[in-house]
Amino acid sequence: MSDNANYEPEIVVLYCQRCVQQDADVEAEADHASGLSIQPVMMPCSSKIEVSYILQVLERGADAVEVVACPPDGCQFLVGSVRAEKRIDYVRGLLDEIHVGAERVGISRGPGLSAKDLVELA
Repeated sequence: MSDNANYEPEIVVLYCQRCVQQDADVEAEADHASGLSIQPVMMPCSSKIEVSYILQVLERGADAVEVVACPPDGCQFLVGSVRAEKRIDYVRGLLDEIHVGAERVGISRGPGLSAKDLVELA
């Protein structure tokens, strides 16, 4: 058997605290994910996610980053999720330009997600 047989891609999920249900135990659900190593990171708002932070996460070895934001009309800061989407698009352009793979960074939206929903997005 090769070393790749036990390989589990590491996915960092940066999510807005308002996107998930209050009682969601994201850490516990992430620990039970099959075939993936999921590292959930709760943010106060998706607009707080900076380009440099996403690049650092990838540089430190994560295989992918998924940002989970509020729907555009559901952000408590009005334009937070739109701002996050623009930053994700910028990072994807950078990754494409250096031939690393823009698909390594994504954005999803959803209100009231369960912990299971969040893990499935990864």
